[in-house]
Amino acid sequence: MTIGGVLEAMGTRDLRANLRAVVERVEAGSPVVCLKDGQPLAVMISHAEAERWRKIEDSLAALHALGVYPEALADPSDLADLASLKPPDRSTIRKLTSEPRAILSPLRTIGVSDARAAFATLVAEVAQGRVRTIVAGGHLAVAVIPAPEYDRLRALTRSVSWFRGAGLDLTTATEQHIINFVHAYREAAGEEQAAV
Repeated sequence: MTIGGVLEAMGTRDLRANLRAVVERVEAGSPVVCLKDGQPLAVMISHAEAERWRKIEDSLAALHALGVYPEALADPSDLADLASLKPPDRSTIRKLTSEPRAILSPLRTIGVSDARAAFATLVAEVAQGRVRTIVAGGHLAVAVIPAPEYDRLRALTRSVSWFRGAGLDLTTATEQHIINFVHAYREAAGEEQAAV
């Protein structure tokens, strides 16, 4: 898992000059943030990590259908009270659902040589919210995502970890697994309250 890991920061010139080596490092699990004038514009993560987050977004959508909005909680430990957890108000839900999720963008690829040649344009497009995937060695290697999207995903890692610790892996769970988990969790909590 590279989201939440230690980020290496590089300027756009250095990234462009060393793109092939950077792509190999990122693909191996070391994310790199692209800086311009000291400001983060984009973050390079492995394609496998981007795919993992696309699956997590599907799981979050299933949780939303059940009235569970982990992104709305200040502290993921509040999920422990899943049985009586109230959905947020309508304006919060509207805000959450209208928030861009760049990780779900359609797949747009570019070869590593082309990415190097047009690196400034690539980073500018990504900074505008368009994810690009760099192809290296004939396979999808690295996703370049906007810096705010990286921050959003990093904020979600604690909730994803809570669910994993509670027995639900959001990266592999089907909709039915999520429904069963939430219902079982709520049922168990209801039985505990009835016993008290």
